[in-house]
Amino acid sequence: MSKSIHLEPYQNDWKTAFESLKSYYTTLLEKFAIDIHHVGSTSIPGLLAKPILDIDIVVYEKEELYPMSDLLVTAGYLSKGDQGIKGRYAFKQTSLQVPITVDGRKWMQHHLYLCFHDSLALKNHLTIKQALLEDMILRHRYALLKENLAADHQMTRVDYTIKKTDFILEILIKYGFDTQDIDLIRNQNT
Repeated sequence: MSKSIHLEPYQNDWKTAFESLKSYYTTLLEKFAIDIHHVGSTSIPGLLAKPILDIDIVVYEKEELYPMSDLLVTAGYLSKGDQGIKGRYAFKQTSLQVPITVDGRKWMQHHLYLCFHDSLALKNHLTIKQALLEDMILRHRYALLKENLAADHQMTRVDYTIKKTDFILEILIKYGFDTQDIDLIRNQNT
């Protein structure tokens, strides 16, 4: 039995949840030069989204990847490696109490990535966010696509991602991504 895609209208709490996690990561990784971005649909006011935050932590010095990864694992995350996406390293929340705190705090479900500052994955995430924030018509088209896909109760998360890919690539082409990068992103999402 497939698990259907659950979308919710934008919630102001998503930004608050991100800010709390950002504060945690800023303290945990204080000895590293980083930036932290809320990306994905939960970062776009007015857009339907799966209620799961997407967070990119930008790594500026590649040799700092492993020490940063070790700290995230100590905080309770499971390192999933690059999952075939160069320059982006995924970390899985093993429970809603990850990252681990002294008081056992529960956090919103999220996907966490360490991304090299010059990675295509980071450029992709930030470009899509910028485009959707700037262009109301594009944001509306994307919302309709997501809503139509989620209405199919047989839709899996994998199929959902694949079926959104052409729309995402259309945005990236409009924002100047070259053919080689577009092909790479297409292959990573299908």
